Amino acid sequence: MKKSVLHHYGQMIGGIAHNLKTPIMSISGAVEALTDLVNEYDSSIGDPEVTNEDHHEIARDMASWISKIKTHTSYMSDVITAVKGQAVETTDEISSDFSIEELVKRINILMKHELKNALVELRTNVNIDANFMIHGDVNCLVQVINNLISNAIQSYNGKPDNVIDFNIEKKENSLVLSIQDYGSGMPEEVQNKLFKEMITTKGKNGTGLGLFMSYSNIRAHFNGNISFKSEVGKGTTFTIVLPV
Repeated sequence: MKKSVLHHYGQMIGGIAHNLKTPIMSISGAVEALTDLVNEYDSSIGDPEVTNEDHHEIARDMASWISKIKTHTSYMSDVITAVKGQAVETTDEISSDFSIEELVKRINILMKHELKNALVELRTNVNIDANFMIHGDVNCLVQVINNLISNAIQSYNGKPDNVIDFNIEKKENSLVLSIQDYGSGMPEEVQNKLFKEMITTKGKNGTGLGLFMSYSNIRAHFNGNISFKSEVGKGTTFTIVLPV
């Protein structure tokens, strides 16, 4: 199996693990709570001090936890749907046509938990027909954009109630996608290395593809380009330009 294919599978498995970790932990917690409620209900049978309202309250608590489990399983199903296109035969590039709407939907599904946990809002501004079609590997583009959004989240250093702007527009014969944050920005020594080495903007906390791999993937799969502007203390904007 070629190295690039192994890298593709590594990214896919890492992405699935990252996105399923939170809901699985939540479901485990819900199962523990339901177990306690079952034991409480079982011990209440025949107890003259337990009223009908007590029984109804236990039932309501059980129903509440079941509802939460359904929400998490629905989310996990969405994640599997979003990434299953990556589990293909061992080819270096999977090219097909996909719409702006499909691209945005996949990004929102896969970034939902990370954004929610960080209390950061992703503002998506689509200044082009949502049915506009792009040719290439949708999974590759989703991974690159999600990595840039993750970097943007990290730029706020855990501070809540911030925003990231994700803009999509067409300029002449190019599709332009930009991810803009208003966080810590990058020092010049990091900027000088971004597209040259396998590093991320997150230092020891780096879990993304790294900008080197993002740049390489956009060049290889879309014949596109990535550029950036960053100012310490003011924020960073990454811009992906794809010829269409």
